[in-house]
Amino acid sequence: MTELNGKKYDLSKAKDRTKYWTQYAADKLLGKTIIKVEYYTSKEAKGAMWYSRPLCFQLDDLTWVFPMRDDEGNDGGALAYGEDTFPVLGVEDEK
Repeated sequence: MTELNGKKYDLSKAKDRTKYWTQYAADKLLGKTIIKVEYYTSKEAKGAMWYSRPLCFQLDDLTWVFPMRDDEGNDGGALAYGEDTFPVLGVEDEK
């Protein structure tokens, strides 16, 4: 059992996992303001051993949010906005 905001979740159950991670994300993101938007630099991407440079944004609590290929951090990922997708740039795209 895992607890969040005084509520217990059994993460071995799919329904509880979905509720837990949805609430976790809501706690971290709702009410925040985006204060900065930029792409990962080639240096940052290479330092993370990534081939891609994703679009990132910084929140008003100074936390950076950036898409990854998977939850293990195996490269940068695309960010969707409605029906649009912001492209992922390669490490060689930066001049």
